[in-house]
Amino acid sequence: MTMTEMVVHAWQKIHPHLVLLREIIYHLTQSFIFDFIICSVVAINTLLLVAQTFAVVEIRGEWFFSAMDPAFLSVYVLEAVLKLIALGCEYFRDPWNDIDFFIMCMTVLDFLLPLLISSRQGNRGNKLTLFRVLKICKAVRAIRAIRFLLTLRVMQNLKEVTSTFLLSCESIGAIILLMFCFLFMSSVVLRDMFHEADEKHFGDLFNSIFTLFQLFTLDDWSLIYLTCQEAGAWYIIIFLIVYILLEYFLLLNLVIAVLVDNFQMALVKRQELKRQKKWVELKESSIADDVFGKAAADKPQAKEEKEEELFRRTVMGKYGSLELMDREWEYLYFYFRLMTAIETNQQQFQSQASTTDKILDTFFETAEHDYLSK
Repeated sequence: MTMTEMVVHAWQKIHPHLVLLREIIYHLTQSFIFDFIICSVVAINTLLLVAQTFAVVEIRGEWFFSAMDPAFLSVYVLEAVLKLIALGCEYFRDPWNDIDFFIMCMTVLDFLLPLLISSRQGNRGNKLTLFRVLKICKAVRAIRAIRFLLTLRVMQNLKEVTSTFLLSCESIGAIILLMFCFLFMSSVVLRDMFHEADEKHFGDLFNSIFTLFQLFTLDDWSLIYLTCQEAGAWYIIIFLIVYILLEYFLLLNLVIAVLVDNFQMALVKRQELKRQKKWVELKESSIADDVFGKAAADKPQAKEEKEEELFRRTVMGKYGSLELMDREWEYLYFYFRLMTAIETNQQQFQSQASTTDKILDTFFETAEHDYLSK
């Protein structure tokens, strides 16, 4: 055998086992136990990250945290590898998986950077400066806490909230763009009118933009008014009132209105889906009842046909020379059934009459005995 034939033969032997292994991994990654284990690991990792914010705990448990970081990293990498094997390219079509994979890569970078930096400590110059700059990536440690939120994506309510927020992003983005356009135009106007009265807040365009953003949060707007009033620009109160009413009470509430409207639409859609699901279940149950009723109705008919066939065999066994048509057989079978019903009813009538006679005899005997006793 040539090398190519050996490779093809080996692949044909191995391929079914690989397909079976991938199917097993797929069922494993989609199981509740797998999600529960990953969620537990992420929760423990998040608690340890919170504990490391306390200086005393971080100093005393430094060896423990250093040992647990590779363990958590191994779990994250193993999870990503198993899902990539099970889903393939479909893994990256889910935005949740993309965020999860990004956090895993940042975690790996956070683990590898200290090792690279410690191995280059003897070098000087640009390389050492570069690694010191890359050490800023240690801040990704806090991103690992987001994984706990990602593991909760299996919750239906969290999915609905997230989908509704994503649905609202387009409308909210348009409102935010309108807000910043109005903020920019207002800063230009206020800078031209009040840069002499309050140079600290309206001295240039950037200070004006920051001041108006501060007004957007309703922070110290009265102090800005008092400063301009002392300088003789008391009429700034008119611009402040208009700006606060438009930015804070109108445009900001539009964002809330969009969210509330989309949540209401999602609620209506969910109720509609429930009604459709209930209607489908009722339809399926009615179809099942119809099938069951039809079967129940067909059962006596089948039993009757079986009895008629038995009647024909019995008659033909006793009168072998009897030749009748199908219609005549039906009449004969109906006659015998009618006679059987008459005989049965006659027997019931006789039994009831006998019971009635016994009751009357007992009644008269009792009445006669009571009369004689008196």
